Amino acid sequence: MNRIIIDDVTEFSLKQIADSGQTFRWQENENGSYTIIAFGKVVKIVKEDSEIVIYGASKEDFVLIWENYFDLLRNYKTVIENFRGKDESLDNAIVYGNGIRILNQDIWEMIITFIISGNNNIPRIKKSIEKISEKYGDLIDLIAGEKYYAFPTPKQLSVATIADLRECGVGYRDAYIFETTQLVVKKEVDLSSIKKMSLDEARKELKKLKGVGDKVADCILLFSCEQTTAFPIDTWVKKLLKDYYQLEKKNNKAINEFAQAYFGEHCGIAQQYLFYYIRNNN
Repeated sequence: MNRIIIDDVTEFSLKQIADSGQTFRWQENENGSYTIIAFGKVVKIVKEDSEIVIYGASKEDFVLIWENYFDLLRNYKTVIENFRGKDESLDNAIVYGNGIRILNQDIWEMIITFIISGNNNIPRIKKSIEKISEKYGDLIDLIAGEKYYAFPTPKQLSVATIADLRECGVGYRDAYIFETTQLVVKKEVDLSSIKKMSLDEARKELKKLKGVGDKVADCILLFSCEQTTAFPIDTWVKKLLKDYYQLEKKNNKAINEFAQAYFGEHCGIAQQYLFYYIRNNN
């Protein structure tokens, strides 16, 4: 089996990344490794001391997919050093969530994933995504008797009716997924152009899709468009802003302005550390 070894990796914890709420297609194995499905590929990844070993990845795939997927070109040590000393809460969150980094995932998959995530729980989100992939995506590989499926393209998913989607366990989000898929297939929202837009323009464009509001749009931008100034706001984030920063009853625009002014250009990364910290300590 092909394998890639990445030496001297810092700020990289598989468990912290897997549990940080940004990905739903990581499967933890008994030995602490993870099986990951992304961009039509399946790999197994394990951390051994200061080395990250990716099994099932060619050198070409590493350059084309995994290097950017794991955000390896960003210096997280520098990002974190710029956060340190701002306040006690952020310092505590950085220590607690040491090793979290932003994954650069497929924008289409993130759109559907975070539409499904609204008012939902993680086991159910994962189950729905797997059902959609099995029903409409391509079979990637058969490993030790287990089949692995790619997330379907917009064209593949466009054959699903609302009733078909409901059978995948997405609940009331079935109509959102159906309408969003049709809009993308018809190019009424051009996904290829979003990465080239400013944060405000991209957020506005994504909100044309059914089931995508400010929070979902910012999750999509942070986790698939390298927009680290995106600052997803949910009930946990509002709680941490109230408890740690005395920000109360602020609208999303005011919160975004505060986040960018206080945390800087990588406020989305700060959000991930704070979100992970408060969610696991309340």
